[in-house]
Parts: sequence; structure tokens; C-alpha cells
Amino acid sequence: MTRSYHTHFGGCHCKAVRFEVALPEAVDVETCNCSICAMSGNDHIIVPAERFKLLSGNEALSEYRFNTGKAKHLFC
Repeated sequence: MTRSYHTHFGGCHCKAVRFEVALPEAVDVETCNCSICAMSGNDHIIVPAERFKLLSGNEALSEYRFNTGKAKHLFC
């Protein structure tokens, strides 16, 4: 069975970072429990790198890791 993907565009609230992502019609959304996401109520859709493209704002991103340090979160 071949999955159909739709391209969506998004970015951060300050508009410094813009991206596009290819998602199937139904997605699994996860609630993040890190301190930044817990405060702001952010949810996450985990996407394979080949379906994500950063369009602009790489220089505005900072890395944040917590707990095991395995997950790499980027914020503007």
C-alpha cells in the first residue's frame, strides 16, 4: 500500500524560521514533557528527515537537550 503525503508549510511565531513538511492525512501527535514545551503547550509530530525541509532561519535556531540528551530540540 502506497501512502499519500500532503505538503504543509509552517514556522515559528516570530517568523524567523520557515519549513515545509510532507505528512500523511492522519498523523500521530505527541505531547512533549520538556520544560519549554510543557510551559507553552507544544505538541510534536515526529517526521523522518527526508520529509522535512528547512526553508529559512537555520541561523536563528538553538539546540536544547534534556534528560538523556538523546533528543535534539531546536528553538528560535
